[in-house]
Amino acid sequence: MFHIRLLELEAEILAKEEAARGLSELTPECIFLLDSVEQEIETRLGDKAPPGWRGWLSYRRHKDSLLVCRGKSFNIGGMFSKHCAGFDVANGADAITDYQRGFDVSPPQDIDHLLLNFGEGNKTRAFLWYGENIAAYKLIFEASTEECHNQLQNAVVDACGWILKRPKHTTLMDYLKQAGTQDSTT
Repeated sequence: MFHIRLLELEAEILAKEEAARGLSELTPECIFLLDSVEQEIETRLGDKAPPGWRGWLSYRRHKDSLLVCRGKSFNIGGMFSKHCAGFDVANGADAITDYQRGFDVSPPQDIDHLLLNFGEGNKTRAFLWYGENIAAYKLIFEASTEECHNQLQNAVVDACGWILKRPKHTTLMDYLKQAGTQDSTT
């Protein structure tokens, strides 16, 4: 067990280094993966939303990464008020305004979120990270961009399930192993 945990930590360190280097230019596979996850989530930060809406939203960050988190609708004031999707926190409407103005928006510490980004080693790789509070991101999925579309979508669904359920009797990694997602992270 100790040896397996050390291998997992080493893989996570290598993934962080690759993701930190990033890509000089997104490959078509990367763009496809970003678009497909974004389309599956459907609602983006700042999109029009019905009053009382709650659900998942996504948004692009630095044009080469995608964040996924819980959202709810906010009444954006003014003479012609409308409801838009923002973070599921008290000041979620502020993030909508900042994002629409083109500012870099970080997910609030109050909500768990997922980050999809890419790195380059021997092959271009997709990384899915889980973030909560101020803790460092945890790598929950890693695979070559050429062959990971379905596995990535399943990993996003499984991680969103974790965020909704937050089972107290198990850790995130054990939950994902039971769901069949974690075996792709080496």
